Amino acid sequence: MDQSLHQRDNTRTRLFDTNFNQPASPYTQPRKADYSQGSLAQLESQSEQNVGVMGQKIQALRSLSMRMGDEIRGSNHTLDQLGDTFENTTMKLKGTFKNMMIMAQKSRISIKTWLLIFFVVGIFFFWVRIR
Repeated sequence: MDQSLHQRDNTRTRLFDTNFNQPASPYTQPRKADYSQGSLAQLESQSEQNVGVMGQKIQALRSLSMRMGDEIRGSNHTLDQLGDTFENTTMKLKGTFKNMMIMAQKSRISIKTWLLIFFVVGIFFFWVRIR
């Protein structure tokens, strides 16, 4: 099998090459690395500054996540209370409806008549409210 079909030109692409002293492109000139004490100290100082800034950003993210957690816990507590309130309201409405049905049965007046009376009284209150 022809190996030239499967190999790339080494002077053009060096994506995973660990030799950083040679340029990745054949058109650039190789540079000499500056390993003087001054430049190394400057690089170390920049690195420490960057680590400090990164530490501040991590602390800010940690603080934000803690506040988000508190807000979520508070919202969950509020939702639980709201669910309990709806459950209590449902039970009261069921009890009221049950009492209304018992009252309608004892009075020998049909439920349709009671609903008509309730509707007329509601319309009356609505009419008074508008005026």
